[in-house]
Amino acid sequence: MWGRPSPRPGRRTARRAAVAATIAALTVLTACGSGSDSDSGSGSGDKTDKASGGQGGGTAQLDFWGWNPAYEKAVTAFNAAHPDIHVNYNKVEPGSKGGYAKMLAAVKANNAPCLAQMGYETLPSFLVEGALQDVDKDAAAVKSKYSAGAWSQMSVAGKTYGIPVDTGPVAMFYRTDVFAKNGLTPPKTWDEFAQQADRVHTADPSVAYSAFGGNDPWWYAGMAWQNGGSWFKPEGDTWKVSMTEPGTRKVTEYWQQLLDKKVVSADPTFTPDWYKRFGDGSVASYVGPVWFTALLEENAKDAAGKWAVAPMPQWDASGKSTGNIGGSGTAVLKGCKNTKAAVTFADWMSSDPASLSTLVKDAGIYPAATAGASLDAMQQPSAYFGNTKIYDVFKESAAQAPTGWQWGPTMTQVSADLTDRVGKAGAGNGKLADALTGVQGTTIKAIQDKGLKAAAG
Repeated sequence: MWGRPSPRPGRRTARRAAVAATIAALTVLTACGSGSDSDSGSGSGDKTDKASGGQGGGTAQLDFWGWNPAYEKAVTAFNAAHPDIHVNYNKVEPGSKGGYAKMLAAVKANNAPCLAQMGYETLPSFLVEGALQDVDKDAAAVKSKYSAGAWSQMSVAGKTYGIPVDTGPVAMFYRTDVFAKNGLTPPKTWDEFAQQADRVHTADPSVAYSAFGGNDPWWYAGMAWQNGGSWFKPEGDTWKVSMTEPGTRKVTEYWQQLLDKKVVSADPTFTPDWYKRFGDGSVASYVGPVWFTALLEENAKDAAGKWAVAPMPQWDASGKSTGNIGGSGTAVLKGCKNTKAAVTFADWMSSDPASLSTLVKDAGIYPAATAGASLDAMQQPSAYFGNTKIYDVFKESAAQAPTGWQWGPTMTQVSADLTDRVGKAGAGNGKLADALTGVQGTTIKAIQDKGLKAAAG
């Protein structure tokens, strides 16, 4: 999918055998991502590693590509405190908007940075491309700082490919003024959510009760995740793909009804017009991840004090299940020569209290480091959200995401297809069910095109 030349026959056979041998190990990576590649942990024999920082004396120079503006602050603080390592932060486009393609192209051209911001869902794709460096030996000493679930997102089959940064627990954001005007309290169930949507939109057709995030692929995955959905399942040497399984199908039917009644907004996500509606009150709620807190504060400043956070609605009144949207780590790319320095920085950014405080405040992350939950920044009331302790809600949510979710090996392709097909269906050009069926078909073919086995499952 990147225009990658076909491997030589001998290497293709060896690679296919290696993938088949390790695919069973992927099942232990519940929640967020897995994959394998015969080239992912050692040199391939026909590549020259890029010298991203020597192992000898002097200052190690590390390049770090990412798009989170808060990371740049962390890099500046790290450089000031570590004269023996200097990290050069290069801001690139978000991964799904070109950043990942640029990283893969750099790996293939042997001029990649040592470090890269990477969503957990993308790790399998990079492993399949042979674009990650095994840093298990260097990372072993810091493993105990992180939750087992978060650490697994950057590891597969006993090898580690970077350091986890954050997870993406989900809650419901809502406008307190709109809810008060309509006599509402945050819904406990999705049935109540739908009833409130009818009520708000009937009272004022210019107000959408909530925003459908269909052209944000991981938002849709998060909704299915909560309901026990599972899109990928490795069985033997075959990837089983199902985006129409019962959990996802129920979510699809539910949101299709809301879209058909036009009680939710289907505007493209993360655009100026989208944020404008959050600011002016013409969108009354959004079910989204913890990192949306920072985006809302930045893009709807005039709505300070009008937003609050409540638990994610449940499919069953007695249920306690949430989804996960996003979460990322700092990956070490293939060709990095100074993996020790790379891990030193990545671990510092993810676990140093001052660094985490910056990331929590400026990026709205939920730390992967276990000590992160006790940070002062996680205990303080948020002025924007009505002086409430919003992280209490996300802490509860983080513990309630089902553990059966599995990412597949071609998530960049899945992301593009979901964004296109589900986004169009959400806007009224087709139905969500047909969009998901279409993505399933293209995904199976994409996996097969990589020389792997795949089937509907």
